[in-house]
Amino acid sequence: MKIIQNFLTVTAFFLLFAVLPAYGQGALVDCFDMTLTQARRERDKLVLEGTILLNDMKISSNNQLTITPVMRAANDRNLSLAPVVVNGKSRQKLYNRSLKLQGKTTNLNVHSVIKADARYMNRSIPYRAVIPYQTWMKNAAMYVVADLCGCGGSNKDRLEKSIGPSADLSQYSPKANLVVPLHEDSKRRAETGSAFLIFQQSKWDILPALYNNREELAKIDKSLRYINEEPTATITGITIKAYASPEGPYDLNLRLSEQRAKALLDYIRQKYTLPRNVTVSSEGYGEDWDGLVELIEKDPMVENRNQILQIIQSVNILDSRERQIMDVNGGRPYRYLLNNLYPLLRRSEYQITYAVPEYPMEKAEQLLETKPSMLSLDEMYRIALLYKKGSDEFNRVFKIAGQTYPNDPIACINAAAVAIWENDYATAKRLIEKWSNEPKAWNNLGIVCMSELRLDEAEWYLLNAKANGINEAVANLEILPQLKAAAQMFETLGD
Repeated sequence: MKIIQNFLTVTAFFLLFAVLPAYGQGALVDCFDMTLTQARRERDKLVLEGTILLNDMKISSNNQLTITPVMRAANDRNLSLAPVVVNGKSRQKLYNRSLKLQGKTTNLNVHSVIKADARYMNRSIPYRAVIPYQTWMKNAAMYVVADLCGCGGSNKDRLEKSIGPSADLSQYSPKANLVVPLHEDSKRRAETGSAFLIFQQSKWDILPALYNNREELAKIDKSLRYINEEPTATITGITIKAYASPEGPYDLNLRLSEQRAKALLDYIRQKYTLPRNVTVSSEGYGEDWDGLVELIEKDPMVENRNQILQIIQSVNILDSRERQIMDVNGGRPYRYLLNNLYPLLRRSEYQITYAVPEYPMEKAEQLLETKPSMLSLDEMYRIALLYKKGSDEFNRVFKIAGQTYPNDPIACINAAAVAIWENDYATAKRLIEKWSNEPKAWNNLGIVCMSELRLDEAEWYLLNAKANGINEAVANLEILPQLKAAAQMFETLGD
């Protein structure tokens, strides 16, 4: 399971298991436990303190019991801490002889070695580990491995147990909720994009062979083919909006943008057979100063950025705005704008609207793989119901829905639910955090907050989700006290 991203998940109790000849697993549970009394960070060190308890633990003369705490996190990160070794009488002699042959008096890799002083051990063993702190440790979970005779062989010799309670949310199986989409009575769709066409100076003829115009025109062709390949889809409208860069007279740039928008629309109408009742329009918007401001703000290479932005904001277009920009710093910033940003402003934005019918399930399943945007969320939901809830096929439908409709709250809420089921809380957060004002999202938002130990926020979301009738929030509220208890022990770890 993936580990959540906020702190070292170590619980209050370690349940230690081993199998001895005279005991079954049930008896051994009562023979071991370990309380963790401290978990703190001291600069670049992590300090863990606790106590291992042996309660009437039967240790025969030839047995050795090794108790090893282990940290594990995502991406195969793991660290075995120094073990505690409990030796029977004969096994202790063998252990000491082995050290002597190596010229050692102690084993520095072992936390402590205990000689069984009675057949039934009752012992409290202090445990303290100080290790170099690494950031992955705050995302780790703690396990304990109990190894009888140190052989690590069969299941009877070596047992492992994760500890609890734990702040690893995946161990609690939080209840994410799905939202049933509404039926879409009229399915209207649109293909949109931008084509950066090159024109001859002061002209508006569409020349496919000029520079990379053929590739830019192919964008529109791809959108039209996407629609035309589906016989049930009907194009209802085409809109072209053209923009110009600021160099040259304002009136000329406005006229050029109008003529170039019309020329592109005429090109499409001549090349493609459109329905008779299709609505078409073209409009030129002249110099795109808003687009230039956005590009300047994003580009760290623009010199004298603040001065140029101030000119754009304070000087009227018709009052030598461009001339003042050209005069900044000997014209160096203007030349950069002219060569790098102005070409991005000379564009034609297109929108092709179309209508599609409601599809039967067999056809809908085909389109899910080839043209998912022609399906409604309701149709996708009904496809998912063909599969077992939580199966890869079931989850995949909601992932496709989220990718197809990234700006739809229901698509995002349901895709986030799938991510939660798969313990992918980072993806769940990305999908759902922008819908914090949507009540249907509150339960899943609460789970995301739980995964990051933002527990007060989680409680607010879950209480309000419950009040809005989301039943899954009730089960998630029951998890909160356990998470709070586990989190309090490690609240000072930090990054």
